[in-house]
Amino acid sequence: MSSQKLKIAACQMKVVPGHPDINTKKIITCIREAKENGDDIIIFPEMAIPGYLLSDEWENEAFLVDCLSYNEDIVHASGDIMVVWGNVDIDKNHPGEDGRIRRFNTAFVAQNGEMIGKFYKTLHPDYREFDDDRYFYSARKLAQDEKIPIKDFLQPLQTEINGKHRKIGITLCEDMWSQDYSISPIDLILENGAEFIINISCSPWTWRKNNKRHQVVREHLKNHPVPFIYVNNIGIQNNGKNIFLFEGNTTFYHPDGSLYKIAKSYEECSLRGSIFSEEKEVHENPLLSKKIDHEELLQGLLYGIKNFFKSIKAEKVVIGLSGGVDSSLSAYLLAKALGPDRVFGVNMPSQYNSEITKDIARKLAEKLGIYYAIIPIQEAYDFTEKQLESTQFESLDGSEDKINLELDTLDKENIQARDRGGRVLAGIASALNAVFVNNGNKSETAIGYATLYGDINGALAPIADLYKNEIYSLCRHINEIEEKPIFPKKLFEIPPSAELSAEQNIEEGKGDPLYFPYHDKLFRAFIEFRLDPEDILEMYIDGSLLEKLKIEEGVIETYFENNEKLILDLEDKWRKFKISYFKRIQAPPIIAVSRRAFGFDLRESQNGVHFTRRYQKLKKRLLKID
Repeated sequence: MSSQKLKIAACQMKVVPGHPDINTKKIITCIREAKENGDDIIIFPEMAIPGYLLSDEWENEAFLVDCLSYNEDIVHASGDIMVVWGNVDIDKNHPGEDGRIRRFNTAFVAQNGEMIGKFYKTLHPDYREFDDDRYFYSARKLAQDEKIPIKDFLQPLQTEINGKHRKIGITLCEDMWSQDYSISPIDLILENGAEFIINISCSPWTWRKNNKRHQVVREHLKNHPVPFIYVNNIGIQNNGKNIFLFEGNTTFYHPDGSLYKIAKSYEECSLRGSIFSEEKEVHENPLLSKKIDHEELLQGLLYGIKNFFKSIKAEKVVIGLSGGVDSSLSAYLLAKALGPDRVFGVNMPSQYNSEITKDIARKLAEKLGIYYAIIPIQEAYDFTEKQLESTQFESLDGSEDKINLELDTLDKENIQARDRGGRVLAGIASALNAVFVNNGNKSETAIGYATLYGDINGALAPIADLYKNEIYSLCRHINEIEEKPIFPKKLFEIPPSAELSAEQNIEEGKGDPLYFPYHDKLFRAFIEFRLDPEDILEMYIDGSLLEKLKIEEGVIETYFENNEKLILDLEDKWRKFKISYFKRIQAPPIIAVSRRAFGFDLRESQNGVHFTRRYQKLKKRLLKID
C-alpha cells in the first residue's frame, strides 16, 4: 500500500430534496473551494443532487433525466480533483421491476473533467421510512442478471491520484449496515484490495444511531484495517407524514476504527482530513448519557421546526396554550426555533379550565415573550350544545318518524375541542396569514385520545413522537439548561388533563384516563418493539415484563388490583390502538425522533382487532390464578 498522503474534503451539505439545481450549485461551489485548498478528493452525500425521500416522484421520468443532466456540470467542474457524489442513474433500455424506467441509487466519480466510474447501491433498505426496492434496482440484482458472482461484481475504483495508483472502495449508506443481510459489500470490497473506504450516506438521525455506526465501522475494519470516510448530509426531508432529521455527523475513521475527525451536527461544512499521513489525531468517543440524549433530542426538534417552517415559507405560527405540559413544551420549542415575535399563543378556557392552568399559560407566554390572547369558548360551546340538542330529524319516507339529538359527555368534550381547533385556532391563523400546530403527544396519539378536526389538525405535530414521560423529562432538562426555569414546579405536580369535563378537574386530582408510567412503556412495546398482547402476557407470567419494558418496580401493583384488571386494560388499549389508525392517518406531519414514529415510518392498516389463540390461553391461565 502506498503511503503517500491524500487530502480529502468530506462535504457535509444541506440537501434540499427535489431541487437538483440548488444542490448542484452548492456542490460546484464546494469543488471550487476544495481546489483552492489543494484537496485531492472531495466527497458529497448519497443522492446529493435530487434528495432521497422523494416517494413516487422517482416515477417522474422528466425529473430523473433532469437530475442526471446535472452530472455534466460536476464532471466539467472536477478538473484535477477527484469528485464523488450521489445521484440517480437510469437505464432506458431495461425496465425496473415496476415496469417503468430502471433507476439506480448511484455514487458517481469524476476526475480530470471525465466520468471515471459509477457504483450502484448493493443493499436496499425496505424497513421504516425506506423504500429502496420500490424505486431502485440494486447492484445485487444486476450482478445476478449478468451471472457474475457478487464478490467479482463489487470491485474498488482504480485510478491515479498524484501519480500513484489507488484502489478505492466506494459504497452507499446501507452497504455499511450489512449485519442483517446475506452479504457484506464493504467486506467483499476490502477483500478485493480496497486501500480505503468511502461511504456516502443520506442517513436520518435516530436515538444513539451514531454510536451504533461507530461499532459497525469498527467491525468492518477489524480484519481489514484501512481508513474509512463516512459522508452524510444535513437538512430535513418531508414525505408528507413525517419530518426526518439529517444531522450529518460526517466522520473520518483511522484504520483501527478510532475516530479521527467528526463534523458538528446540523452544520454545513467541508470536513478535511488526510489519510496515509503521519497525523495521529484521535477524536474521543462520544459519551452516552441521558443528558446527552436530551441535548440531541432538543437540538433535533428545534432544527426540524425551524427548517420545516422555512420549507413551507410560513412566517408566523399560532398555538393553543392550555397551561398543560404538552402545549407548554410546544410553545417553548416554537419560540426558541422561530423567535418569540413569530409565535401567537391562545388560551381558550371553558367552565372546566382551572385558574391553575390559566395562570401557567399566561406566565409561560410572559417568560417566552410571545404574543398572547385569551378567547373563551364557553358562549360558543353553549350555543352549539343548545342548537344540536334542539335539532330534530324527521324521516321523509312518509312514516313521520322523528329522532331528537341527545349529547353525551364525550360528545360535549369533542365539541369543545373542535371549537378550539376548527374555529378559533384556524380562524386566527387565517387572519394572521399563519399556520397553527398540533400539540398531541405519542401516548395519546397511540390510542386516539384526541378529537378529529379538533386537536388532530394543524400544519405540524412537533412533539407527537414523544411519550408523555419523555415530555416531562425534556421539560426538566430545559429548566436545567436555561438561565431561569421556563416551566413552573406546579406544571409537574398537576395531573395531566384535557379539562373538558368535571371528571377531569385537576383541583380534585382528576385527569386523563392514562397511567403514563405504565402506558408509555406498553405503547412503546406495541409501536417500536412490535409486540402483541400475547407477548405482554408471556412476559408478565414469566416475570420479565418490568425488565424488558423498563417499567419501574411497583408500578403494575399500584395501578392494577389483580390480573383481571391488567387484562381488561391491556385489551382496551390494544383495541384503541388498532381502531384509531383512521385518526392518525389524518394527523399533520410528525417530526420523527424515535425508532418508530407514527406516519410513514410505521405502516399501518385498518384491519380491526384480533387476539391470538395463544393470547386467549394465557388469559384463561391468568384468570384462574385470580
